[in-house]
Amino acid sequence: MRFLVFTGQGSQWVGMCKDLYDKFKVVREVIHRANDALDFSLSKLMFDGPENELILTQNAQPAILTCSIAIHELIKSENGFDFDICAGHSLGEYSALVAAGALDLEDAVYAVHKRGMFMQEAVAKGVGAMAAVITDNHAKIKQLCRQVSQDKDAYCDVANYNAKRQIIISGYKKGVDKMIEIAKKEKIGKIIPLNVSAPFHCDLMKPVQEKMSKVLDKIAFKNPNKPVIENVYSDVIKDKSKIKDYLIDQIVYPVNWLGNINKAIAMGADEFIEMGPKNVLTAMLKREYRKADVKAIVDLKSYNRYRGSL
Repeated sequence: MRFLVFTGQGSQWVGMCKDLYDKFKVVREVIHRANDALDFSLSKLMFDGPENELILTQNAQPAILTCSIAIHELIKSENGFDFDICAGHSLGEYSALVAAGALDLEDAVYAVHKRGMFMQEAVAKGVGAMAAVITDNHAKIKQLCRQVSQDKDAYCDVANYNAKRQIIISGYKKGVDKMIEIAKKEKIGKIIPLNVSAPFHCDLMKPVQEKMSKVLDKIAFKNPNKPVIENVYSDVIKDKSKIKDYLIDQIVYPVNWLGNINKAIAMGADEFIEMGPKNVLTAMLKREYRKADVKAIVDLKSYNRYRGSL
């Protein structure tokens, strides 16, 4: 059973999708549609940068989504690709909904551009921070976050449960820095600060929810044609009735990606395929499940490698 996955923010890079754009008409069509949905040339940022503009949240989010869907449309049209279940990490949930027919590309591109803009506005650059914690003691990290957050100016919390041995913390820089100090002192696990422009998936993003609610109210969601596993509760989305609620919840609640993977495996998933700018999710899967059937289509080279098996 095929499980299609889409990455989130951080996988963007200058030149993403350019080799596929040059070779395939369907890729060009998807990217031109994305351009038309915005008031600027997304493709120019994707192909030429500058990098400091592409990494801005409001640009990176539509760029990653567009690249992901362009690759999916290519594989579908050229190879008759189909899948059984899909999911996306954070931003990637929008890509999954597009792939499952629940959301139009143009609406998704517009929505995530606004989402990124609102997220950046919620917390001034440099005030928030995020870090990856390499440990399997998730409960201990959650407990320490509560302890550190007793100082309101040092608020931080778990933002992503990514894997058995990787979680992400998010909040004020003061809080994340304190967590790094404690982790080193108590030898809890390695902590790696992340190069992000805002602290995602925590209470500091609450102002984004109301703004995004108004954006999503204007979007006509459809029933997905394939099961989509959403981020927060690992529920399977089978109809359109709760899609907006799930997308609003995931702005402040942790991404339970580990729960998503476990749910897909319980549903019978035995082949994992990632489509997007980089193989972020499949690399993580490969570390966790060494014998898993894992593929990532991220460029022309990987497309040529895997197209015969899709």
